[in-house]
Amino acid sequence: MTAAATTATPTTAALTWPGDWATDELWRLIWYGPAHQGWEFGSYAGPALIERAIDELPLRAQDRVLHLGGDAGETCRYLALRLGCPVRAMEPDPVRLGHARRRIRALPAGTAAPIRIAGSSPEGTPGPPYDRVLALQPARAGDDPATVLRLAGLALPPGGRLMLSEVVRRRPARPLGTAPAGLEARLRRAGFGGIRSVDISDEAAYALRSAQLALIRRHREVVRHIRPSGADQLLALIRAAQDDLRNGRSGFWAISATRSSAEPGRA
Repeated sequence: MTAAATTATPTTAALTWPGDWATDELWRLIWYGPAHQGWEFGSYAGPALIERAIDELPLRAQDRVLHLGGDAGETCRYLALRLGCPVRAMEPDPVRLGHARRRIRALPAGTAAPIRIAGSSPEGTPGPPYDRVLALQPARAGDDPATVLRLAGLALPPGGRLMLSEVVRRRPARPLGTAPAGLEARLRRAGFGGIRSVDISDEAAYALRSAQLALIRRHREVVRHIRPSGADQLLALIRAAQDDLRNGRSGFWAISATRSSAEPGRA
C-alpha cells in the first residue's frame, strides 16, 4: 500500500483495491493494526505469510535473502528482527522505495546493518547469488510475474529456494483446493522444480475479516480520511475479496520451489 504524505479524500474516479488514494493512518486503523498486529504489510496474510516462508523454505539466520517487489521494507524489517539474516530488497516503485528506506533507518544500527534496499532496473541483475528469494503477492504491487521469476532465476544458483505467493482465481470447472496449475507451469518453465503449493486462503480471509470488523467499529475515525461513500465502497471490496476466498472463487497460495537449472528459463 503506497504511503501518502498528506491525508487525502478520493476523487470522482472509481476507487481501486487496495487503494492508492488511502493514507497510512487509514491503513493503520483498519489493516496494519487489526489484521497484521501492527506490521505494515499490504499482503493479505502479512506476518503469517512470512512465517510460512520461514517454515517452508526454510529460512535461517545465515541465509542470504532477496525480496522482490511490494512490502520490501516491512519484509526486511520483519526478517531482521525475527532471524537477523542479511536481506536485500529490490523495490522498483520510488514512493515505496523511499518509505521502505525510512522504515529501515528507524531500526537499531546493528539490526539494520545487513539490510539493503535498492531500486531495480528491468534489465538489471539482482547481484550475487542468494540462498532464498521471496516474491510475495507481486501482482498486488503491479509487478509482472514473468519479470519476477526471471529475476529470481538470475539470483538463485541450483539448489536455491523461492517462495512465491499470489491470489489466483479458480476456474469454475476445477475442484476446490486445486493447486494453481498456471503458476506451477510458469515456475517449471523458469527452471524451478520440487514445487509445493500450500493453500493459505484461511489466513488471508481472517486478515480481511479483521479489517472488515475494524472498519465497521471505527467508522467515525475512518471517515476522517475518506468520504463516507468511499468507506462504504472499501467495505464492499473487503467483503467481496473475503467472500471469494471463503467460497472458493479464488485462493491465496504460497508456492515454494527449488532452482533446478543453472540456465535461466522462460516464465
